[in-house]
Amino acid sequence: MDVMEELRPLLLSIAYRMLGTFGDAEDVVQEAYLRLHREPEVTSPKSFLTTVTTRLAIDQLRSARRRREQYFGPWLPEPAVDEYVDLADRAALSDSLSTAFLVVLERLSPDQRAVFLLGDVFGYSYDDLAAILGKTPANCRQLAVRARRRIADNRPRFDPSPRERDELLRRFVAAAEDGDLEALVALLTPDATFTGDGGGKGGFPRPIHGALNIARLVIGSFGKFTAADSAGLRELGRLTVEVVHVGGLPALRMLDRTDRTIAIWSFTIADSQVSTIHGVVNPDKLTHLQP
Repeated sequence: MDVMEELRPLLLSIAYRMLGTFGDAEDVVQEAYLRLHREPEVTSPKSFLTTVTTRLAIDQLRSARRRREQYFGPWLPEPAVDEYVDLADRAALSDSLSTAFLVVLERLSPDQRAVFLLGDVFGYSYDDLAAILGKTPANCRQLAVRARRRIADNRPRFDPSPRERDELLRRFVAAAEDGDLEALVALLTPDATFTGDGGGKGGFPRPIHGALNIARLVIGSFGKFTAADSAGLRELGRLTVEVVHVGGLPALRMLDRTDRTIAIWSFTIADSQVSTIHGVVNPDKLTHLQP
């Protein structure tokens, strides 16, 4: 395989985690390759491409944040569904792709985000970070400390075990299927939050709070399931719901009769209850999951 193609997954992994959108990540990586072709004297393509990708992503994130101030309703990253998008270079990196974690990263400045991702997720040293960002190692260390502090204050806890999380989600779907409000409320923390991103094309203009409010919303969205096939897919009229994973965490993928993805609901589960649901229904953010 050509060295450029070998580096593409790494570069896309960095760019997506920085930006939260696949189209922008692809554009950044493509621009990095174009710049490499204009620099024939480069001795280390990996260092060059990582540096350019990171700096372009920082610039892109700064302008994107200004645009997001005019976004209708909550903004969420495009969901990186594990079964359909391979950006986790190894299992240990998977949770850095979860919607809940990427939402926390939105609280960081672009420079803090870059330092944290490259250092704590991808394992770059402070000397490497200094070269990539054009700062001193001491500056990078300060950025990392601030980033870790902010993340520690807001990072969701991902427990219990993956098998227990998937089982809880199956119980969640069963309760929603049956319209069992009491069972659904019991599976949610009292202060649970549902945040929906529709971009003005669906979803909700603000987050929904409280177990009872969310349970009613979920039952209203699901209604009564009328059939279930042997693969575990449940159908409601023209809707199919499939259990998937986003950054290793359980999620629901909802499809219409033409197998087009119409929603991804990502779940954060702690202490055997659902604490957060991030629902992406904006069709512009689901194009990477379509047939």
